[in-house]
Amino acid sequence: MKKEEMTEVYDEEENILELEDEEGNVEKFLHIATIDYKGAWYCFFQKAEPETEEEEDEVVMFLLKEEDGEQRLFALEDEQLMDEVFAEFCHQYEDFEDSEEAMSLDQ
Repeated sequence: MKKEEMTEVYDEEENILELEDEEGNVEKFLHIATIDYKGAWYCFFQKAEPETEEEEDEVVMFLLKEEDGEQRLFALEDEQLMDEVFAEFCHQYEDFEDSEEAMSLDQ
């Protein structure tokens, strides 16, 4: 399992954090959701500075769990689990979009 480290750079107001991969590449991501699925927490992000139209719509997800007393993000490698978690994300997003809270934000 590839481990993705959260750097200390996190802008709470903008929900942007920098993720560094194993090769030291750092990219800014916008946190769009965290959901509970089957007793585990999953975080969803979009690139904060997309370079292409495809990247604008791309969503990446990570497993959030505690390791050595710190919250860490882990890349998902199981395709079936990725599909299940993404389907749950879409379901919860649709429920939110239909909620009164979401409708009041549109005004």
